[in-house]
Amino acid sequence: MIKFILLLSIFMFNINASTINFQEEKYIEVIDNTVFKKGTLDFKENQITLKYKNSNRVLIYKEDNLTIKTEEDTQTIDLNKQIALKIIFLLIEAIHTNDLQTLQEHFKINKTNKITTLNPLGSLTNYIEEVEYKKDKKLDFLTIKMTNGNITTIRELND
Repeated sequence: MIKFILLLSIFMFNINASTINFQEEKYIEVIDNTVFKKGTLDFKENQITLKYKNSNRVLIYKEDNLTIKTEEDTQTIDLNKQIALKIIFLLIEAIHTNDLQTLQEHFKINKTNKITTLNPLGSLTNYIEEVEYKKDKKLDFLTIKMTNGNITTIRELND
């Protein structure tokens, strides 16, 4: 009986867990340059872990905090003081889990030809210009256009 409960609890924990491989394309307007990175996003209940390939940094988003771990150091940032970064993680989580309610709290939603456009509401207009994404069973793309001219596009990879 104990083995059954243990197996069931492991299964239930992993039912909310998933990992996606992605490619990120980031245009940085200040230096007029585009950077490409590959990595993984690990989704567990109330936590997102972001790892880039060829980097020793691990970013962990949990409960309005971002913990950045390297081999030498660990730093925690209160995302209530970094609203733009907090919204990026909320967006990724809400789109991944199909949480329409969270998206509606922060964005006006328009859907045309399977592409969803999110226009920020309230103070988010100071940080985000527009968000577009296409997702059926997997994320085709997520593009975040910031008011400072930076544009980030994330595409889920099959590998």
